[in-house]
Amino acid sequence: MEQIKKSARSYLFVPANRIERFEKALNTEADAIILDLEDAVPIELKVPSRHALKEWLIAHPEHQVMIRVNSRNTEWFANDIELAKLDNVCAIILPKTETSQDIEAILAIKHIDTFALVETPLGFANIRQIANTKSVKALMFGSIDFQLEMNMQGGYFELLSFRNEFVLASKLAGIDAPIDGVTVDFKDETLIELETQQAKNLGFAGKLCIHPNQINIVNRTFTPTDAEVEWARKVLKTVDEAQGQAVSLEGKMVDLPVILRAEKILKQTD
Repeated sequence: MEQIKKSARSYLFVPANRIERFEKALNTEADAIILDLEDAVPIELKVPSRHALKEWLIAHPEHQVMIRVNSRNTEWFANDIELAKLDNVCAIILPKTETSQDIEAILAIKHIDTFALVETPLGFANIRQIANTKSVKALMFGSIDFQLEMNMQGGYFELLSFRNEFVLASKLAGIDAPIDGVTVDFKDETLIELETQQAKNLGFAGKLCIHPNQINIVNRTFTPTDAEVEWARKVLKTVDEAQGQAVSLEGKMVDLPVILRAEKILKQTD
């Protein structure tokens, strides 16, 4: 993977203290690799993992990766952000984003694409402010931590209203569609496919992954089906042949929203 794809679907976390896994992850079909200094790294390994990661990045300028740093309210944040100065760090994942000031602390070091990982009640309360902050490329939903902090039980549907707000906030801010949270049970392929399809239906653009087994399912689900591509081509062909006249396709009016949807589907296949 030479660079982060513009329309990434799958984002694979790799613990920053497991350097031996980096090359293997980069050779998967994941659209983006996130080298993780936060949850995946024990406290006693935070500093040595950062040093080792920096050395690896300098030694491998050919690989473009994303880095999940520790949150702004931790002792490791300031030094973690220094990694953004390296050319092959293409984006920063900021966990527990709660205010615009959290993002601006990154901008003070470097103007770099930032994915705001919202996973606390305060972060969610400020989600539209966060989405409108300069350099925010997209929102990510830290659904597991958020559910824990909210003392919520159940699964996907209990968080439905919150997911809707992620999509709406992103649309209002004019940023990329959001990225949905992880499915913890990476062995249950049926569950992964279900939750990925639900995210797509809600308007999410991709999903965080914690295991390579999840990548193909996520990529397949977020890729337009053959039927969707065929429909999109028919729509645009019908519109082109109409030369500005009102048209319908299969008994349904083809208006601007339909045309835009068709164009978006074909763009995803480029």
